[in-house]
Amino acid sequence: MPPIINAQKISKAFGVQPLFQDVSFTVSERDRIGLIGPNGSGKSTLLRILAGTEESDAGNVAVRKRLRLSYVEQDSHFKAGESVRSVIERALKTSANIDSEHGAHFAETLGRAGFDDMEAEAAALSGGWQKRLAIVEALIQAPDVLLLDEPTNHLDLAGIEWLEALLEEASFACVVVSHGRYFLENVATEMAEPSRVYPDGLLRVRGNYSAFLEKKEEFLHAQSKRQEALENLVHSEIDWLRRGAKARTRKSKARIDKAGELMGELADLNARTRNPTAQIDFSATDRKTKRLIELERRYLRRAARFQEILSWLVRG
Repeated sequence: MPPIINAQKISKAFGVQPLFQDVSFTVSERDRIGLIGPNGSGKSTLLRILAGTEESDAGNVAVRKRLRLSYVEQDSHFKAGESVRSVIERALKTSANIDSEHGAHFAETLGRAGFDDMEAEAAALSGGWQKRLAIVEALIQAPDVLLLDEPTNHLDLAGIEWLEALLEEASFACVVVSHGRYFLENVATEMAEPSRVYPDGLLRVRGNYSAFLEKKEEFLHAQSKRQEALENLVHSEIDWLRRGAKARTRKSKARIDKAGELMGELADLNARTRNPTAQIDFSATDRKTKRLIELERRYLRRAARFQEILSWLVRG
């Protein structure tokens, strides 16, 4: 069965810095895809491109005819004076396909979402309840695909459990950008991570978050071994060239060409795996925390002393 969303060879950059290049991404019926990655890897941008609210610099996105798509942004906003009831009624009016069966299912969803006061002002709700309302508003449209950007950011435990149950029972496909590892463990049936480390710009694994970690470790280990083997081959070929390789015979020409190919492959691999700064993200959002401690390589020999100081600070 063909995918209902098919993004092929899409690229996006801001200024001279590319977020991702030549990435292909498909969504099929009933997929539950968790989209993860470090800050700045382009997760939210990729989601907006799939939603059609942002254009890619290259490539194309094809969607199935009459596809109903709902997109819930990371931060939910409602107009001043709007009540929960008016948000729901407005969404009902704009929905193009509301039948009695969907209406009954929606009433059940709204009830399970926990909204007791339908006259409460939407903009005055807490962040978690605004997120619930935005998700319910999206569900009213009976989507074939639901796109969620960091939906658990403001939800409490009860809200997260409500969302998990909703997605596990859903008949629609969904793509979720999230830092919530336990949430993804319970919800996702596929995982994807955009990164320049991967040859196709994206690693996609069938399974939940744990399965993804296993496959990622396997990939990185294999890539490391390949990089080490390439370095040894390139060093060997460089030594051969320095000894005065003659390009007169067909065999020598072929070996020189092969050496060039190996060097090109190694350069490409080094460019993809280069990571000048390893960042530790202490938050569950894209907001960067304040830098508390910074270690440089030349100070690593003082690690024992640093550990003593850190222990003293903790005992405080």
